Formats: sequence, C-alpha cells, structure tokens
Amino acid sequence: MKLKLAIGSLAVGMLLIAPTMAKPGGNGPCAQDMQRLCPNASNRSEMRQCMQQNKGKFSQACQAKMKDMRQKMNQMHQACAADRENFCKGVQPGQGRMRDCYIEHQNELSEQCKAALPPGFFSKNPPPEMEGSDPQ
Repeated sequence: MKLKLAIGSLAVGMLLIAPTMAKPGGNGPCAQDMQRLCPNASNRSEMRQCMQQNKGKFSQACQAKMKDMRQKMNQMHQACAADRENFCKGVQPGQGRMRDCYIEHQNELSEQCKAALPPGFFSKNPPPEMEGSDPQ
C-alpha cells in the first residue's frame, strides 16, 4: 500500500511539473531535457511516460528539480493524510476527482493540509500545470 502511495505521489509530482517543463521556449531546469528526450510527447500521460522511461538521462539540474518536487509531493501527502481519510476516503484518484473532493471540503481541511497544497489549488481556474491532476 505504501508503495502505491509513493508511486502515486511521484506520478502526481510529474504531472504537475511535466507541462511546465515542456512548454515551448521554456527555461526551467528541465526544458531542454524535455525537448531533447520527449519531443513527441503531446499530453500529460505521454510526458509522464517519457520522463519515467528516460529518468536516468535527465540533467543533474533537472533531476534535482524533480527530487524537490517529489519531496514537496510527499510533504503534501503526509500533511493531508488525515483529511484525505476523513473527507475523500472513497474517492478514486485520477482525472481531478481528488482535487474536486479537496475543493468540496475546502473549509473543513486542516490548516496543515491547506498550507501544503500548491498556490492556486482552490482557484476555479487553476494554473495550467495543475489542470486535471490530483494530489494523492
């Protein structure tokens, strides 16, 4: 079970950062790597798959960025564990369902969970990197 949660957190982290890394003309630490390693990835699923297949080929700077994102995702996962259990226990993660549950219970979530969620999480128009993604 813990392995599934860890994999889920990693996948969500990649979903959150992949689109921003692959933007044309992007200048983050992974932009050139994404253009070089995943030039044909046209959606989040393809980006994530490409990133997983090429994980050892990314630059040190990009790998450091991904490691930082995984740590943030793990912190979010831990900070929201009780809230997820209390409010979203039966929700199947994916396609924004978990995010919708968190939004539905926004006023009931613990302060530590709210603080761990990324900026703009509760916005009706989330940043592009968050659309369709789920916190685990």
